[in-house]
Amino acid sequence: MKRLLSGLTALLMLTVMAPSAEAAGRDMDVSDEGVDFIKQYEGFSEKPYMDNGIWRIGYGTECKSTEYADGISEEEATELFHETLEEYVGYVNDFADENDIEFEQCQFDALVSFTYNLGSGWMDPEYKLSRYLSDGIENYDDITMMETVAAWCHVGTSVDEGLLNRRLAEAALLIYGDYEGDDSPEFVCAVLDSNGGSIEKDVLCFYEGDTLYERLPDAEREDYILAGWYYADGKEVGEKDTIDEDITLSARWFKDINLPFVDVAPDSWYYGYVGDLYSEGIVEGMTPDTFEPAGSVTYGQALKLILLSSGVEPNDTRIAGNHWAQPYMDIAIDEGIITEDFCKDLNAAISRKQIALLASKALGLTDKSGKSPFVDTDDLNVMALYNAGIVEGTTESDGLTYYYPDSSITRAEITTIIWRIMNYYEDNTHPGQIQYGSYILDILKGVDVYSYDDDKFYDKNGFRYYQGKETFVGIDVSSYQGNIDWDKVKKDGVDFAMIRVGGRGYGMEGKMYDDAMFEKNIEGAIDAGLDVGVYYFSQAITVKEAEEEAEYVLEKIKDYDISYPVVFDWERIGGTEARTYGLETDILCKIANAFCGMIADEGYTPMIYFNSYCGYVKYDLSEIDDYDFWFARYNSVPGFYYDFDMWQYSDSGDVDGIDGNVDLNISFKDYSVR
Repeated sequence: MKRLLSGLTALLMLTVMAPSAEAAGRDMDVSDEGVDFIKQYEGFSEKPYMDNGIWRIGYGTECKSTEYADGISEEEATELFHETLEEYVGYVNDFADENDIEFEQCQFDALVSFTYNLGSGWMDPEYKLSRYLSDGIENYDDITMMETVAAWCHVGTSVDEGLLNRRLAEAALLIYGDYEGDDSPEFVCAVLDSNGGSIEKDVLCFYEGDTLYERLPDAEREDYILAGWYYADGKEVGEKDTIDEDITLSARWFKDINLPFVDVAPDSWYYGYVGDLYSEGIVEGMTPDTFEPAGSVTYGQALKLILLSSGVEPNDTRIAGNHWAQPYMDIAIDEGIITEDFCKDLNAAISRKQIALLASKALGLTDKSGKSPFVDTDDLNVMALYNAGIVEGTTESDGLTYYYPDSSITRAEITTIIWRIMNYYEDNTHPGQIQYGSYILDILKGVDVYSYDDDKFYDKNGFRYYQGKETFVGIDVSSYQGNIDWDKVKKDGVDFAMIRVGGRGYGMEGKMYDDAMFEKNIEGAIDAGLDVGVYYFSQAITVKEAEEEAEYVLEKIKDYDISYPVVFDWERIGGTEARTYGLETDILCKIANAFCGMIADEGYTPMIYFNSYCGYVKYDLSEIDDYDFWFARYNSVPGFYYDFDMWQYSDSGDVDGIDGNVDLNISFKDYSVR
């Protein structure tokens, strides 16, 4: 392994302690075994190489770039190496003299290796290793000494695996005299990633089989609460977990916010989950100041929460049928997540077993292996969630763990599931791919990726803005909004309005229809001084139908000043009876391009509307990215991989002049400038 120096150790090299010309007289030398030990970790290079701005050759010997143009033999390199080691042998002898230490040969060899790799800066008394050696390592337990040596394993601020392995070998040599790695106890390491926080130490050493949880440190991060330590596969470290191999653990954090709920105490086990999800707009209270953590969760609530957190969402929740949650039920059936007999009453309390079915299917979990840790169920969907780290059950006073499959789930309990589902996607993202729900999708080439900073979005007076960039407040309306007082809308702070021209039915006949309020809306908006764009609710399944829709729109808008885009709003409607059910991606892209091409030919700005599902699954954005995108997701941040020009962020806006809710939008472009 080539010499690697962290920023800290590089600085320490500036304070190298040169051998004293008047040393007390200790003249220990590195043993042959010690030389072989160091050579093993330095490795041999026949040609000069650059290491942290210094040219080296052979076994890490410093040289000039012009030296050894023809390389060096191992014999020559060994001779140079011995000459260089004399300097580091002197450093360690001087340290022993100054601190009156009698080192054993193995200890001396270990410290020469350590110093050859890192320099003599560690000898400063401010560092633990120097103090512990001065005190006598027999006064410290083996784990403490292992961790003290292992701490010197960073490149910059990151733990380097190669350096860590060398440090552990040097520690084993220092403590046990183990040159070959065969004569010391089996140690394993946990490398800790504080994930934006701060911790006292980021490498912990253990004997194999030690309990892990009790030694994990507290971590601190401004404006956050530690949620726990997690394995690379996303499972949280449990209180009974032991460590048998080297692992990396990452801290996870809850946002530290002031919850408005009087019934969610700061010391409650679910406080962080509720706070994190509330801050993201994912969960709300039952009243403005109560959350009702012990309340039961209905099928409708569970469908909405689990589907949205796993990336599955209906296009238009306004088409709700007999129940507000029906669109979520429909899309879950369409996606094969559930069957039609999953739920007879969306208002009924859902059981924990049904939650497991819904969540495991929505996530596409396949690992159902292993023996159930629960004494009351071996349900495969429960096992899938357990293996994914999403459920853990309840350990009762009898020492047994229960899942309680037939019991209802509380509002507090479901927040843990939703939070873990959201983190599950972060843990299972593949390089070069996007995981959306149960879909694993290749990243599209040539499509611009998300360019906004989530932390710069903020709300003011009921609308969303973006810090440091001029953005524009918009609404989109149709006949659903009824009569609108457009002067009040303008005075309330709205800059533009997207107005529905008409649409096509989603039944098999696919009849086109007018929006009964189009003329009144567009004329009222223009008269009030708003910029306007239009959209057409498409259910086209052929290019010919898309062209028919474009012709219809062009005829309807020809007498109006349209400054904002003309939008192709193709939406996927739940239910196998919908005419668009199963429409293939390549056909949909051709349909969208046909519509937008005709709009562009007439001098308007075409735009394509989609939500996460259509953007990831139904469209191939690389086939339609000649046109601007209008993205729809009702959340505090967009959470979409690709870039877009307009964002529909709410379907429950409150705007003066409009009775009831209205969709809210933010435009990142000023389309009025033409």
